[in-house]
Amino acid sequence: MRFSCSSIVSIFFDSSLKAPGSSPKLNTPSGVISFGSISYIAGLGYLSFATMTQKQCEMCGQLVPVLKRVKVEGTMMEVCSDCARFGDEVAKKEAGNAVTHPVVRQRIARISNRPVYKDVFATEDTGEMLVADYAARITAARNSKGLTKKELAMKINEKLSVVHALERGELHPDDKLVRKLEKELGISLKEKVPEVKVEKRAYSQGMTLGDFLRKQ
Repeated sequence: MRFSCSSIVSIFFDSSLKAPGSSPKLNTPSGVISFGSISYIAGLGYLSFATMTQKQCEMCGQLVPVLKRVKVEGTMMEVCSDCARFGDEVAKKEAGNAVTHPVVRQRIARISNRPVYKDVFATEDTGEMLVADYAARITAARNSKGLTKKELAMKINEKLSVVHALERGELHPDDKLVRKLEKELGISLKEKVPEVKVEKRAYSQGMTLGDFLRKQ
């Protein structure tokens, strides 16, 4: 079916064809006239019907056409424009290590001081997180044992700069480093995270952060 440019303009501006919530658009430089999800390509003489794929925000669960890749507490996530403000946007080519959703929920809950809703079917979830005052605990324990920063670094087989960064709170130790520090200094650097168990809905692929926030 072919249309003249003048006839297609009259069709799109006909109120009987107006799509709910949409407004007509005329883009003459590119030769594209569109109305809602209907487009006419000038010069080619055909109508195209396009639909946009909706994607789910990993933070709030909202369905949107486009997601942004951001880092939230060191975790790579794909979120909507509204949630992007909670993290640092990164380039598409930057790759990050995948982190399971239970861990992400714990980190977000720690920021907001809310209890964590745990998926009862989750398998790799220790339920523990690094204490907020880990830097002060490391410093106090080192001083009580009469160790210099250099001596502590040697005992845990790490660089002196690592100990400096730990005691300034600039470096969050991973599980391996936490175990070495706890063993050498005789302290605890992790704490239990409050949890509220909820059952997974039969039709859901898992509880999103949006589900959790709506329950509050």
